[in-house]
Amino acid sequence: MSNRPAAGLRILRRAEVQQRLGIARSTLYAYLDRRSAQFKPDFPRPIRLGATTGFVEHEINEYVLGLMQARRG
Repeated sequence: MSNRPAAGLRILRRAEVQQRLGIARSTLYAYLDRRSAQFKPDFPRPIRLGATTGFVEHEINEYVLGLMQARRG
């Protein structure tokens, strides 16, 4: 777990993650499913928020930055 301070932490709901990444709900679930051909082991795991789940915003941002850095070679 990161040692970042809790101040400014934001939880993103599934729909916002989909919108930011430009993917469908089924694609998001495929990224998280170990049995899927589209499984992405480095994709941020959701956290439980009562009866629903969310994603930590900075983890999603870091994932996207990693994709951008990998693109550069």
